[in-house]
Amino acid sequence: MTARAVRADNRDIQPWPRDVSHEPQMTIGQVLERVKPQFPALTISKIRFLENEGLLSPWRNPAGYRKYSLADIERLRYILAEQRDSYRPLKVILEQLRALDAGHEVDRVPTARLVADRGKTQLPATDHVSVRQLCDLTGTSKSDIEQFVQLGLINPDLSGYFATRCVHVVNLILALRRQGIAPRNLRVVRNSAERTADLIDQSVESMRARGRAGDIERARAQSQELAELTADLQREFLRLAIDKLSQ
Repeated sequence: MTARAVRADNRDIQPWPRDVSHEPQMTIGQVLERVKPQFPALTISKIRFLENEGLLSPWRNPAGYRKYSLADIERLRYILAEQRDSYRPLKVILEQLRALDAGHEVDRVPTARLVADRGKTQLPATDHVSVRQLCDLTGTSKSDIEQFVQLGLINPDLSGYFATRCVHVVNLILALRRQGIAPRNLRVVRNSAERTADLIDQSVESMRARGRAGDIERARAQSQELAELTADLQREFLRLAIDKLSQ
């Protein structure tokens, strides 16, 4: 059931979010212009894909043209943030949105915050952070970051920026180091993740190879779901292995 279906079934329940305007007034291009600075990889085809999957329900006039509200934009930001920061599959995000539409609270995984010079905190504005931001967000030194790069644990892009997800990766590396595991010994974990990624890539390759925008987005969504499943499987394998050590 989509957000607008919820509203149609119960006129007293307005779809989430309820504290912003639901008046349809923007084109899909205007939505892209507003949201793309925070999520640079966003495309019009991605927005339409999310609509086809039932996560967005823009208003349509009799001719079929879409119009989006400020509430639609906030739902889109929520979806993209959950994908980026929590790696949640779309079906899980859809369940979260349905819960929010029904007036329930949804627990969200907190994202890292950057401490500004004047003591204020703010979220990183893009999908990438600089070396300095990565140091500030993790409380480590530039030399540590350089070491992690040399070990292949994290990798900057051609401009020297890191994916925002590297903030969590670095925090985990630092936590393991405090527990006595040297970063150089974590390369085996990184190599295992890359082999798993190759396996996932092979499973969606045929879908992505069709070249249609919808198929490409479906391949991305399926990759995220497979990543969650394989991560759960890896966790259980690890627990079984640890249990054997204590026998």
